[in-house]
Amino acid sequence: MSETTMERLVIAAPENVAVRLTGILRTAGIAPASVCHAGAQALEAAGQSGALLLTTYRLPDMAGEELARRLGEAGEVLMIVPQDYAESEETDNVLTLRNPISQDALVQALRALAHCLSRMEKLRLKADKLERTLEDRKIVDRAKGRLMDTLHLSEAEAHYRIQKQSMDSGRRIADVAREILESAEIAAS
Repeated sequence: MSETTMERLVIAAPENVAVRLTGILRTAGIAPASVCHAGAQALEAAGQSGALLLTTYRLPDMAGEELARRLGEAGEVLMIVPQDYAESEETDNVLTLRNPISQDALVQALRALAHCLSRMEKLRLKADKLERTLEDRKIVDRAKGRLMDTLHLSEAEAHYRIQKQSMDSGRRIADVAREILESAEIAAS
């Protein structure tokens, strides 16, 4: 399990079950960040940190489904349910394990989920970076277009002008392009 995901592991189960789950995980070298015995405590422990929550179907103050629903996109839930459990509604952030479950299966499921979460987090960061890059390119292209229209430059000349101003001032090319667009908007009004 990745270190950052392990730091966010929260167990939410009745006290006797929580003790057993904690023991199983510690034997496997996994130390939960928090162990809670009620849903409200689990929500508080999970916070906004994108927790990985290992819970049971029933907690003293709420059902595991309600806990998962309230947690929402702030985390992922691995819920241990009875054999006859019928999922009442579709929840994207819940993976269920039917009880009885072997210790190895529990640990492997938790590790697999943690690996997937870690991978998704990396992909989300990469997507965010690509989105910012695309936005920057759009701004630079708009600024080049503005320079081409107002100063009657070729695309290469407009790009060179923005690039030179960026290098001379030590600022990002997208920031220089934004400034060009803003100054043109101010001049137009």
